[in-house]
Amino acid sequence: MNIRRGGCYLATLDPVIGHEISKTRPVVVISNDKNNEFSGTVTVLPITSKNLRKIYPFEVFLAKGEANLPKNSKIKADQIRTVDKGRLVKLIGTLDENQIEQIDKAAKIHLALF
Repeated sequence: MNIRRGGCYLATLDPVIGHEISKTRPVVVISNDKNNEFSGTVTVLPITSKNLRKIYPFEVFLAKGEANLPKNSKIKADQIRTVDKGRLVKLIGTLDENQIEQIDKAAKIHLALF
C-alpha cells in the first residue's frame, strides 16, 4: 500500500485505553511522505461522524462525500496517534491541499505550535 500524507484510510484502532478513540474507522495520515515510505509507522488523526453540533478549533469538518466519507464528519486533531502501518485496512479517499492546510492549522492549535 502506497501511503501518502492526506490520504484517508480505514484503520483498526483497537485496543485502546480510556478516552482514546476506538473501533475500525476512517483516519487521515498527517505524517510526511518520507516517513510514510520508510517507517513502519504513520501518524494519523481519527475521523468521527459523532457530535457534529460543535466543531472546535482543533477539529476540521468534512462534508458527506469528501474523501468518499458516507456521512458528515470531523477530523479530531486532539486524538493524534502514531500507528503501525498494519492497522491501515484500505484507502478510502484523499483530501485536497486546502483541507490539509486546515488540518495543519488544527494540529498546531492542539499542540500549541502557533
